[in-house]
Amino acid sequence: MGYTRWSDDAYDYLRDSRADSGTDDIFANNRLGRADARMLPHGVKFRESRDSDIHPESLAVAVFLDVTGSMGRIPEVLVREKLGALMNTLIAHGVEHPQILFGGIGDHISDQYPLQVGQFESGTDELDQWLTGLYLEGGGGGQSMESYTLA
Repeated sequence: MGYTRWSDDAYDYLRDSRADSGTDDIFANNRLGRADARMLPHGVKFRESRDSDIHPESLAVAVFLDVTGSMGRIPEVLVREKLGALMNTLIAHGVEHPQILFGGIGDHISDQYPLQVGQFESGTDELDQWLTGLYLEGGGGGQSMESYTLA
């Protein structure tokens, strides 16, 4: 956290390398049928965003995605097409050192993993790791039982 940088070139490479990949290829935990243990918040007291020599004025930004399935392909579209736009929009609007945390909001009634929380990161590979580490459980939604209040 805090010692890597965003790179448009690195993101373009990642995006192009996934052009023919399916959702379960991108979100590998879907194939496993479980959330990444590092993203489970039980026992975690806090997630930290800190300034560093590389990012002296960091700004923490949390992006939580609905992983119940009710939002369709939004998580996949973010990975395939929009992560670069998100970072470049933040930077273009004066947030020179964004640190992004990706999380997943599930259904607290029907999902096994109602909340997934990554780490704050600035680098392309690290952001991609946490975003694609989400488990798109797809077990609910639509009945107002999503776990937004847990986040």
